[in-house]
Amino acid sequence: MNINNNIFQLVLMFSLLITGCIWFYYKIIILYIFYKKRHNQNIYYYNVSKYRESWQREIGSLFPIILAVFLIRFFLYEPFYIPSESMMPTLLIGDFVLVNKFIYGIKNPLNNHYFINNKNPKRGDIVVFQFPKNPKVVYIKRIIGLPGDKIVYNIKNKQVFLYSFNKNNKIIQYKKFKISNYVQMFKSFNKNLDKNIILYNIHNKNIFGGLKLFEYTEKIHDFSHKILFSPEIFQTLEIYHQDNQPDYTWIVPYDSYFVMGDNRDDSYDSRYWGFVNKKYLLGKATYIWMSLEKQKNIWPSKIRFYRIKEIK
Repeated sequence: MNINNNIFQLVLMFSLLITGCIWFYYKIIILYIFYKKRHNQNIYYYNVSKYRESWQREIGSLFPIILAVFLIRFFLYEPFYIPSESMMPTLLIGDFVLVNKFIYGIKNPLNNHYFINNKNPKRGDIVVFQFPKNPKVVYIKRIIGLPGDKIVYNIKNKQVFLYSFNKNNKIIQYKKFKISNYVQMFKSFNKNLDKNIILYNIHNKNIFGGLKLFEYTEKIHDFSHKILFSPEIFQTLEIYHQDNQPDYTWIVPYDSYFVMGDNRDDSYDSRYWGFVNKKYLLGKATYIWMSLEKQKNIWPSKIRFYRIKEIK
């Protein structure tokens, strides 16, 4: 899932730069007037009166507010928008999530290394991170494997077998298998569709449909969440192959994490490109603070108040 906050970030940076320059210019003018006061009393009264009501003062007064927003967003909390289905059913298109950026520590923005360490990431955490192959792109996934864990993925039933570095037992369990209320949407030009496909619309010979999904409750230690999958959807992307390991088996390296989307058949994750180093982690998604009824390429229709809640 690619989360794009670039427009807001550019607007914030531009606003910070402009208001900061105007704020400093205004402060320099005021200091200059106080200096000139020693030589000419009339200049002091005229200029202070003039600049206290100037547009520079009004715009410059926004600088401390924007600076505070920038610091909070950079070091403490940052909002993100969910644009795709890869984290369904936990996160839906149109959800706005709040990410705790200091929960794992505070990083040096120049080299991405932590200079203040806090908590270590845990299995089950939903994390926002820079995509390792292109750090300009931001993803959101769930941590499945910690450093030293052995991950074995069953391509048929879409389940994960996880063995801890110091325990030779399965950590992840699955229960409550059932048909989900969610549908995997797709677009096809083939009219000879399987009987399990649900047709939604036909327009100009394009067939829009969806495949009924199934769901498990995935339990990691004492933490449970739902995942979606479909036996009808087969592997199409090339699996990431780790040296000295068979296909669909990985051992998580030091200081790295294995991440997956909850919508297992519609998520581009560690199964396909590898591991996430800790230096790429931006924070943990903790809260849905706004949610809009939204589909791809369609304007939002309403606010989903029932989705405003803590993320688990």
